[in-house]
Amino acid sequence: MNYQEPAESSPQNSKLDIIDLPDEQRQLVNWITRQQKVSLSEVSSHLNITEELAQQQLQILINQGFIQESEDSQLVCYQPRFAPQKKSKLSQNIWNKL
Repeated sequence: MNYQEPAESSPQNSKLDIIDLPDEQRQLVNWITRQQKVSLSEVSSHLNITEELAQQQLQILINQGFIQESEDSQLVCYQPRFAPQKKSKLSQNIWNKL
């Protein structure tokens, strides 16, 4: 099953959307999420592939909206990109009674 890339105007993915990714991509997104911020060389080392192939994998996930590229002290880093979680519509009073 091929994962289709969402249109650029689509909203960001939620953490649950990771489930729909192929195994390799899902594992990479989960790893980046745990690390919070990674460099291309770290991804390359983690996947045990060349930086060129790692860049291709990252670009796919960027296009799908699962990660984003950022610059940190002139070093390009990659970090997770998820839609903010919605707050509960239940009032605090109800939660307190539960």
